[in-house]
Amino acid sequence: MPTARRAAKARQQTSTIATFDDRQRGPVTPRLSRRLFPANGGFTFIEIFVVLAIIGVLAGAVVLHSIGADRDRHLATEAERLAALIELARGEALGRNESWGLFVKRTRYGFKVYNELDGTWEAALKHTFRTREAPQDVEFSLEVHGLAAVSTDALSGQPEGPNADDDGDSNADLPEVLILASGEQTPFVIGVSTPGSPSWRVQSDGISRTRASPAAESDELT
Repeated sequence: MPTARRAAKARQQTSTIATFDDRQRGPVTPRLSRRLFPANGGFTFIEIFVVLAIIGVLAGAVVLHSIGADRDRHLATEAERLAALIELARGEALGRNESWGLFVKRTRYGFKVYNELDGTWEAALKHTFRTREAPQDVEFSLEVHGLAAVSTDALSGQPEGPNADDDGDSNADLPEVLILASGEQTPFVIGVSTPGSPSWRVQSDGISRTRASPAAESDELT
């Protein structure tokens, strides 16, 4: 019996030493994990800053692209509207057997009707042909090539040249482009532009339909 008790006591001491050694050493895997990864398992400040910077750059690029696309669409719409209005005016002149005219200033344009009784140009009565102001930052330019069928001397109140009298005085808004009852009109090129976007052109050779197109496309066709 004494021998059995001594053996049991020896086993108990061995188990206690092993447990103590295990506590001292600790599990191997957690120690390796602490060496390989941050103590809190999260991102460092530099990593977060880099991610935020990348997100900011991408967001800015998307916003700038969206603004540029909107500006291009507005410019195209303005040019196409002007071309459509000129064709409508040609239809009015032809249907009413009247002489119409178009004036183009840097920031506005409009239509006039020639009064044969007193020899003056009068504003078109229809609201469709009212004087239109250019949207912000949009500008117009006009180049005319003369009218072979009829001289502007045949009508009173001659314009002083493209974009002349751009002071807001409606009495000075004499037409530079003549739209005749025969369907012919003064050959012209109207530029529609805004900073930071490709410009557009509204043009006619005096006989064919008025069309609007990007300036680069117009250059390729000429």
